[in-house]
Amino acid sequence: MASLPPALNFAKMEETICEKWEKEQTFKSQDRLSQERGDEEFTFYDGPPFATGLPHYGHILAGTIKDTVTRYAAMNGKYVSRRAGWDCHGLPVEYEIDKKLNITHREQVLEMGIDKYNAT
Repeated sequence: MASLPPALNFAKMEETICEKWEKEQTFKSQDRLSQERGDEEFTFYDGPPFATGLPHYGHILAGTIKDTVTRYAAMNGKYVSRRAGWDCHGLPVEYEIDKKLNITHREQVLEMGIDKYNAT
């Protein structure tokens, strides 16, 4: 069994691995192969990272769990489409607009007009 070096720089190792994955387009290759095989799709809805306020350790934990679940599914023959934040990415902005305009119900936005709401 090979021995480990006396000191490991995990941050540097991560950078090296991420550079290799980027160069080899690892995730794109995994997706392409999965689609070619006709793997069953695994759907995992992931919201924006900080929709509920400033980042904190809870976001790191949730992100780690989400990453682990989707990687596990991919390694077990599922097709995993990774689209982080697709479901409510605009939520923090909409929340601020609602506060500014004192909007509390969807009907108020529709009455105002979505184009005017978006222009705010």
